[in-house]
Amino acid sequence: MFFLSLKFKGNHVQKGFTLMEILVAMSIFVMVALVSLSIHSFILRASQKTIAYNRAQQDVQLIMESLAKKIRTSRVDYAAYVGGVINSSGEDYLHLIDLADNVYSFFVENQELKVQYDIEPAQTIPSDLIKIINLKFYIQPLSYPFDINEPPVTQPRVTVVMQVEATKSGQKAGFTIQQTVPQRSGGLTP
Repeated sequence: MFFLSLKFKGNHVQKGFTLMEILVAMSIFVMVALVSLSIHSFILRASQKTIAYNRAQQDVQLIMESLAKKIRTSRVDYAAYVGGVINSSGEDYLHLIDLADNVYSFFVENQELKVQYDIEPAQTIPSDLIKIINLKFYIQPLSYPFDINEPPVTQPRVTVVMQVEATKSGQKAGFTIQQTVPQRSGGLTP
């Protein structure tokens, strides 16, 4: 509690604050509060973006591990590409043949990774958190490297470049991931 004691004659003794001092103090308090709230808001948005980024990264890792496993245990189906030659600027589809001679293709449709086995309808590789913006497969060598008369010069490898986006509480996080996977199961087809 503030007490004012005023003496009008002789010594003037005043205790308390003037209106101007109170207004200045309140203005400073309001400015500090506004700065604190804006910092808190900024930190909250950054935290939500980091959470979205981490979740997207986990989903992309699972997708890339699944693709890498299929690439390692299969062979590139060069015959599925136009003229048996791969486009050097990347392919939108990855055509593979597994050890049991099942043919399957990976591609993006409606921002989701799809896989199609033989002639069956395409199935979605589930991912609730990310949208695939762009997916390219860079296959080396560009043509079938195996010949019955000569040993292979190089083993086929596939570089997967995926651009993804995740959204969490209105915050978007996007990044590009790239992985090169050697093909272990190559060779001549029967």
